[in-house]
Amino acid sequence: MQIRTTALALLTACFAVTAHAEMTAAQYKQWAHVDNNSVYAAYITGTINAYGWANGDLIAKKHPPLYCQPKEMILGNQNVYPLLDQFFQNHPDLPDNFPIGLAILRSLQSAFPC
Repeated sequence: MQIRTTALALLTACFAVTAHAEMTAAQYKQWAHVDNNSVYAAYITGTINAYGWANGDLIAKKHPPLYCQPKEMILGNQNVYPLLDQFFQNHPDLPDNFPIGLAILRSLQSAFPC
């Protein structure tokens, strides 16, 4: 019985941790230009890739894309960091807990309008 209770407590703790796993503006500002091998850089890379897949799927289904990057451009952190820096500079009133995923989307939409 005690093993089951401990296992249930650990499982619940894991779900509680993942519920708050979204990267924030404050975390981006603290880590983005310091450690390119961090979990934060990987998070941004994953978000960029996810938006790329979403865009491709929308286009394939004859829906408007989220943004319209040039076909010859490959997006990566090196392209998106300056866009995010500019986004936060242009919106200084955003709270520290602003989701970085939404900031990436808005940055891409601003840089590559359709």
